[in-house]
Amino acid sequence: MTGSRRARAGATAGDPPTRHRSGVRDLEADLLPNRSYPSQALWRMTRALRPDAPPARVLDLGPTRNANIRFWTERGFSVSCYDLLAHELEVVGDAEITPLTLARESLRRRRLPFEERSFSAVCCWSVLGQMPFLLAQRYAQECHRVLAPSGLLHAVFLDVEGRPEARRHYEIVDRQTLRVFTTPSRRRGAGRWIDAEIQLILARFGACEILPAAAATREVLAQRAPMVP
Repeated sequence: MTGSRRARAGATAGDPPTRHRSGVRDLEADLLPNRSYPSQALWRMTRALRPDAPPARVLDLGPTRNANIRFWTERGFSVSCYDLLAHELEVVGDAEITPLTLARESLRRRRLPFEERSFSAVCCWSVLGQMPFLLAQRYAQECHRVLAPSGLLHAVFLDVEGRPEARRHYEIVDRQTLRVFTTPSRRRGAGRWIDAEIQLILARFGACEILPAAAATREVLAQRAPMVP
Protein backbone atom coordinates (compact mmCIF):
# COMPACT_ATOMS: atom_id res chain seq x y z
CA MET A 1 0.00 0.00 0.00
CA THR A 2 1.68 3.16 -1.15
CA GLY A 3 0.40 6.74 -1.51
CA SER A 4 1.16 10.44 -2.12
CA ARG A 5 1.77 13.76 -0.44
CA ARG A 6 -1.02 16.11 -1.52
CA ALA A 7 -1.11 18.93 1.00
CA ARG A 8 1.87 21.00 -0.13
CA ALA A 9 1.83 23.21 -3.17
CA GLY A 10 3.61 21.59 -6.09
CA ALA A 11 3.42 18.06 -4.70
CA THR A 12 3.18 15.36 -7.33
CA ALA A 13 2.42 11.66 -7.27
CA GLY A 14 6.14 10.93 -7.43
CA ASP A 15 7.09 12.95 -4.34
CA PRO A 16 7.94 10.93 -1.22
CA PRO A 17 5.62 11.46 1.75
CA THR A 18 6.81 13.61 4.63
CA ARG A 19 7.29 11.64 7.83
CA HIS A 20 6.15 12.77 11.27
CA ARG A 21 7.44 11.58 14.60
CA SER A 22 4.94 11.16 17.39
CA GLY A 23 5.18 13.89 20.01
CA VAL A 24 7.26 16.34 17.94
CA ARG A 25 5.96 19.83 18.66
CA ASP A 26 6.50 21.98 15.60
CA LEU A 27 4.21 23.72 13.12
CA GLU A 28 3.42 20.50 11.29
CA ALA A 29 3.08 18.24 14.32
CA ASP A 30 0.97 20.65 16.39
CA LEU A 31 -1.47 22.05 13.85
CA LEU A 32 -4.32 24.45 14.43
CA PRO A 33 -7.63 23.97 12.60
CA ASN A 34 -7.78 24.86 8.90
CA ARG A 35 -4.17 23.88 8.31
CA SER A 36 -2.95 21.27 5.83
CA TYR A 37 -0.45 18.45 6.28
CA PRO A 38 0.89 15.60 4.12
CA SER A 39 -0.78 12.27 4.87
CA GLN A 40 1.21 9.07 4.38
CA ALA A 41 -1.94 6.97 4.74
CA LEU A 42 -3.81 8.92 2.06
CA TRP A 43 -0.71 8.72 -0.17
CA ARG A 44 -0.66 4.94 0.09
CA MET A 45 -4.38 4.49 -0.30
CA THR A 46 -4.71 6.65 -3.41
CA ARG A 47 -1.75 4.92 -5.03
CA ALA A 48 -3.21 1.48 -4.34
CA LEU A 49 -6.78 2.09 -5.53
CA ARG A 50 -7.64 1.70 -9.23
CA PRO A 51 -10.84 3.08 -10.77
CA ASP A 52 -10.81 0.30 -13.40
CA ALA A 53 -10.96 -2.41 -10.69
CA PRO A 54 -14.52 -3.07 -9.47
CA PRO A 55 -16.37 -2.04 -7.41
CA ALA A 56 -14.62 1.36 -7.81
CA ARG A 57 -16.71 2.87 -5.01
CA VAL A 58 -15.63 4.84 -1.93
CA LEU A 59 -17.67 5.05 1.28
CA ASP A 60 -17.22 8.30 3.23
CA LEU A 61 -18.44 7.97 6.83
CA GLY A 62 -18.24 11.72 7.36
CA PRO A 63 -18.69 14.35 8.30
CA THR A 64 -17.21 15.13 4.91
CA ARG A 65 -16.74 18.03 2.53
CA ASN A 66 -17.57 18.55 -1.14
CA ALA A 67 -13.84 18.66 -1.92
CA ASN A 68 -13.50 15.05 -0.74
CA ILE A 69 -16.28 13.91 -3.05
CA ARG A 70 -14.71 15.77 -5.98
CA PHE A 71 -11.33 14.25 -5.19
CA TRP A 72 -12.66 10.72 -5.70
CA THR A 73 -15.07 11.38 -8.57
CA GLU A 74 -12.35 13.14 -10.58
CA ARG A 75 -10.32 9.94 -10.24
CA GLY A 76 -13.11 7.76 -11.59
CA PHE A 77 -14.69 6.52 -8.34
CA SER A 78 -18.31 6.81 -7.26
CA VAL A 79 -18.84 8.03 -3.68
CA SER A 80 -21.46 7.20 -1.06
CA CYS A 81 -21.67 9.43 2.03
CA TYR A 82 -23.09 8.35 5.38
CA ASP A 83 -22.56 10.50 8.48
CA LEU A 84 -22.15 7.63 10.92
CA LEU A 85 -21.49 9.66 14.06
CA ALA A 86 -24.51 11.91 13.47
CA HIS A 87 -26.63 8.81 12.92
CA GLU A 88 -25.45 7.20 16.16
CA LEU A 89 -26.01 10.39 18.17
CA GLU A 90 -29.56 10.52 16.82
CA VAL A 91 -30.14 6.87 17.71
CA VAL A 92 -28.84 7.37 21.25
CA GLY A 93 -30.84 10.57 21.66
CA ASP A 94 -34.08 8.84 20.69
CA ALA A 95 -33.49 5.63 22.64
CA GLU A 96 -34.36 4.90 26.22
CA ILE A 97 -31.17 3.75 27.92
CA THR A 98 -31.80 0.37 29.52
CA PRO A 99 -29.64 -2.64 30.25
CA LEU A 100 -30.98 -4.09 26.98
CA THR A 101 -29.85 -1.15 24.85
CA LEU A 102 -26.40 -1.38 26.42
CA ALA A 103 -26.07 -5.13 25.91
CA ARG A 104 -23.60 -6.62 23.46
CA GLU A 105 -26.48 -8.17 21.52
CA SER A 106 -27.80 -4.71 20.69
CA LEU A 107 -24.39 -3.77 19.31
CA ARG A 108 -24.48 -6.74 16.96
CA ARG A 109 -27.62 -5.34 15.37
CA ARG A 110 -25.82 -2.11 14.40
CA ARG A 111 -25.21 -2.18 10.65
CA LEU A 112 -24.11 0.08 7.85
CA PRO A 113 -26.92 0.30 5.24
CA PHE A 114 -24.81 -1.11 2.41
CA GLU A 115 -24.30 -4.48 0.76
CA GLU A 116 -21.37 -6.78 1.42
CA ARG A 117 -18.18 -6.24 -0.60
CA SER A 118 -19.60 -3.15 -2.29
CA PHE A 119 -16.74 -0.66 -1.75
CA SER A 120 -13.08 -0.41 -2.72
CA ALA A 121 -12.30 1.90 0.21
CA VAL A 122 -13.82 3.38 3.36
CA CYS A 123 -12.83 6.79 4.73
CA CYS A 124 -13.63 6.81 8.46
CA TRP A 125 -11.80 10.04 9.29
CA SER A 126 -11.96 10.36 13.11
CA VAL A 127 -15.37 8.67 13.55
CA LEU A 128 -14.13 5.42 15.14
CA GLY A 129 -11.88 7.32 17.52
CA GLN A 130 -14.84 9.34 18.83
CA MET A 131 -17.01 6.32 19.64
CA PRO A 132 -17.01 4.10 22.72
CA PHE A 133 -14.66 1.17 22.21
CA LEU A 134 -17.27 -1.56 21.68
CA LEU A 135 -19.27 0.58 19.26
CA ALA A 136 -16.11 1.47 17.31
CA GLN A 137 -15.18 -2.20 17.16
CA ARG A 138 -18.64 -3.10 15.88
CA TYR A 139 -18.58 -0.51 13.10
CA ALA A 140 -15.04 -1.50 12.15
CA GLN A 141 -16.46 -4.99 11.59
CA GLU A 142 -19.18 -3.43 9.43
CA CYS A 143 -16.54 -1.57 7.42
CA HIS A 144 -14.81 -4.90 6.87
CA ARG A 145 -18.11 -6.42 5.71
CA VAL A 146 -18.83 -3.74 3.08
CA LEU A 147 -15.25 -3.71 1.73
CA ALA A 148 -14.34 -5.81 -1.27
CA PRO A 149 -11.42 -8.26 -0.87
CA SER A 150 -8.18 -6.25 -0.58
CA GLY A 151 -10.27 -3.12 0.11
CA LEU A 152 -8.74 -0.32 2.20
CA LEU A 153 -9.87 1.59 5.26
CA HIS A 154 -8.44 4.95 6.33
CA ALA A 155 -9.01 6.25 9.87
CA VAL A 156 -7.57 8.84 12.27
CA PHE A 157 -7.12 8.39 16.04
CA LEU A 158 -5.80 10.78 18.67
CA ASP A 159 -2.18 10.16 19.65
CA VAL A 160 -0.73 10.40 23.16
CA GLU A 161 -0.24 14.16 22.78
CA GLY A 162 -3.91 14.53 21.91
CA ARG A 163 -5.07 12.69 25.03
CA PRO A 164 -3.96 14.73 28.03
CA GLU A 165 -3.71 12.59 31.14
CA ALA A 166 -4.18 13.62 34.72
CA ARG A 167 -4.03 11.53 37.89
CA ARG A 168 -7.00 12.15 40.13
CA HIS A 169 -6.78 11.87 43.90
CA TYR A 170 -9.93 11.83 45.98
CA GLU A 171 -10.20 12.98 49.58
CA ILE A 172 -13.17 12.33 51.84
CA VAL A 173 -14.31 15.65 53.29
CA ASP A 174 -17.32 14.22 55.10
CA ARG A 175 -19.74 11.36 54.57
CA GLN A 176 -21.39 13.03 51.58
CA THR A 177 -18.59 15.11 50.07
CA LEU A 178 -15.47 14.32 48.06
CA ARG A 179 -12.68 16.69 47.10
CA VAL A 180 -10.75 15.90 43.92
CA PHE A 181 -7.13 16.83 43.19
CA THR A 182 -5.58 16.48 39.74
CA THR A 183 -1.93 16.37 38.80
CA PRO A 184 -0.48 16.04 35.29
CA SER A 185 0.65 12.51 34.55
CA ARG A 186 2.48 10.91 31.67
CA ARG A 187 1.80 7.18 31.48
CA ARG A 188 4.75 5.04 30.52
CA GLY A 189 4.00 3.07 27.40
CA ALA A 190 0.83 5.07 26.64
CA GLY A 191 1.62 4.98 22.93
CA ARG A 192 1.64 1.19 23.00
CA TRP A 193 -1.74 1.23 24.72
CA ILE A 194 -3.16 3.36 21.91
CA ASP A 195 -1.66 1.04 19.28
CA ALA A 196 -3.19 -1.96 21.06
CA GLU A 197 -6.58 -0.23 21.20
CA ILE A 198 -6.49 0.51 17.47
CA GLN A 199 -5.42 -3.04 16.64
CA LEU A 200 -8.26 -4.47 18.73
CA ILE A 201 -10.82 -2.22 17.03
CA LEU A 202 -9.55 -3.30 13.61
CA ALA A 203 -8.79 -6.91 14.56
CA ARG A 204 -10.86 -8.35 11.72
CA PHE A 205 -8.67 -6.79 9.03
CA GLY A 206 -5.89 -8.80 7.43
CA ALA A 207 -3.35 -5.95 7.72
CA CYS A 208 -3.26 -2.76 9.80
CA GLU A 209 -0.54 -0.11 9.61
CA ILE A 210 -0.44 2.69 12.20
CA LEU A 211 1.38 5.83 11.08
CA PRO A 212 2.32 8.86 13.23
CA ALA A 213 0.78 12.00 11.76
CA ALA A 214 0.46 15.70 12.45
CA ALA A 215 -1.94 17.42 14.87
CA ALA A 216 -1.35 14.84 17.65
CA THR A 217 -2.94 12.02 15.69
CA ARG A 218 -2.18 8.59 14.33
CA GLU A 219 -3.44 7.64 10.91
CA VAL A 220 -4.38 4.06 10.18
CA LEU A 221 -4.47 2.21 6.89
CA ALA A 222 -6.11 -1.20 7.17
CA GLN A 223 -6.70 -3.76 4.43
CA ARG A 224 -9.25 -6.53 4.12
CA ALA A 225 -7.57 -9.81 3.25
CA PRO A 226 -7.65 -10.75 -0.45
CA MET A 227 -10.00 -13.48 -1.55
CA VAL A 228 -8.40 -16.92 -1.41
CA PRO A 229 -8.95 -18.94 -4.62
